[in-house]
Amino acid sequence: MAAPSRILVPVDLKDGSRSIVEYALQLARPFGATVDIIHAWEPPQYVAPDLLVASPAWDAQALETMARDSAGKELSTLLQSLEGSAPVALSHRVVIGEAGNVVLEESERGKYDLIVMGTHGRKGLTRMLLGSVAQKVVGQAKCPVLTLHVTPEQA
Repeated sequence: MAAPSRILVPVDLKDGSRSIVEYALQLARPFGATVDIIHAWEPPQYVAPDLLVASPAWDAQALETMARDSAGKELSTLLQSLEGSAPVALSHRVVIGEAGNVVLEESERGKYDLIVMGTHGRKGLTRMLLGSVAQKVVGQAKCPVLTLHVTPEQA
């Protein structure tokens, strides 16, 4: 297997996202690999994404736009907190859709060599209700997937 040159890092913007990104950056450095960080936002099932929402300034905007902007700001803040690390080509974006499908589609479209993602290790009813994005990606990805267990202390 060749060394990775393109690494995809899906994050949920909570529960240890920073440690997942830091690990991916450390992994990328020796290989000169690029790192692309994505966050998938899934519109609520019973609310139309084009529903207008009033923001604090009372500017009406679509729920999808508001969510995308908010997640984009969180991603930018996360990356700014990592500045000062050794240089790695890094990009980030917010993608609309169900997280598992988004990661699989992006990994194929971008021809990534590796996916680095967190897993919460939920069990029982919680797992059944929330599903397992990591399990779906590990089972269906066409490239290797490195999962890192996210513990509550990393949140």
